Amino acid sequence: MIRPWMIFGGVLALSLGASWMRLTGDEITEEKDGVVLLAEKPDALTSVAYTSADLDVLVEMRSDALGRYGWVTVTDHKQKKAKEGEAPPPVETKITIFKAGSAGDKLLDLMAPMRAMRELTGVDEQKLGTFGLKDSVSSLAVTAGGTTATLDLGGETYGAKDLYARYRETTRYYVVDDELIKPLKFAATRLPERNLFGAPIETIDRVSLGQGGKTVVWTQHNKEDRNADWWERMPTPGTDEVGKKDETFANWLEKGLKLKSQSYVQTADVPATTAPVFDLTFSITGKPDETLRVTRLEDSWYATSDFTRGLVKLTKSTVEDTADEVDDIIEGREPPPKEKKTLPEAGAPPPIGGPPGMPPGPPGMPPHMRPPGLPSPGKLKAPG
Repeated sequence: MIRPWMIFGGVLALSLGASWMRLTGDEITEEKDGVVLLAEKPDALTSVAYTSADLDVLVEMRSDALGRYGWVTVTDHKQKKAKEGEAPPPVETKITIFKAGSAGDKLLDLMAPMRAMRELTGVDEQKLGTFGLKDSVSSLAVTAGGTTATLDLGGETYGAKDLYARYRETTRYYVVDDELIKPLKFAATRLPERNLFGAPIETIDRVSLGQGGKTVVWTQHNKEDRNADWWERMPTPGTDEVGKKDETFANWLEKGLKLKSQSYVQTADVPATTAPVFDLTFSITGKPDETLRVTRLEDSWYATSDFTRGLVKLTKSTVEDTADEVDDIIEGREPPPKEKKTLPEAGAPPPIGGPPGMPPGPPGMPPHMRPPGLPSPGKLKAPG
């Protein structure tokens, strides 16, 4: 039996829900995956532009023999605070360019088709102020298939980081996922390509390593089975060499594939000349070769590859060890073991001694710990 208090409770819940909907003007659409704002496929995406008071980000889609990729231009507008009584200093502009990495690829996948979480209805002037859309200073413009969808961005929704937005071309209002915007706000740190290679090791058929005019080629066998794959060092043309399994190269290559880009070198910072260190080329049947070239200038290490599409800077501590072994790998030698710092054995007493010219032990050291021939403090003779 349905009790009267249950009926009144249900009516009250519906009334509260309706009141909340009228208050916020927030009408949830019936579409499970949200509201489509730009119904274009990813291949049709041309550009993504984010603008705000202090930051502009432009992602342009480009193509070459290796495929499509995003090329990013980040423009920072920094305004330093003026001292009291002085005019504000001019705005400083900093431009950073780089290829978009995996985080950028994920972001671009959200742009075409582009969706909103839900549409808002009954938005009046008062709500525009509440939503932060009356004087919006930031926007997102996505162009795909010859069509541009522009969102004027407002404030965050209550209890979440999602954003209110006005679709400029239709003057309709939506709530959009903050994942559309957040990566662009931090584009300079989140979006750059960090990898130096685009080919997974299980797809590679052949690798060539060159240094100082000498090049050696290795062929991968059983590449589909990571538990049974192995690398064969191919004979040098014109010699009596025979192919052989090369585990030393396999270990070196595994380390080399872990090299990452530290940052993209901007145009004004490109060195005039650098010294070549080694070249590494990957070959995959039916696809263009992919070559990495590592160079250096004093303590600065650089790389450029078909995959990075630009010059990047490498971290010295990671690339130097790999580069030092290239000569041994090419000559077919086992690289010498790295020197390790020796640590005192567990339980061993601390070393005795001090700076040069000082007695080997501080005054007050227990007699059983004092080196032979060192008088105890009580037996020291007074000067004169």
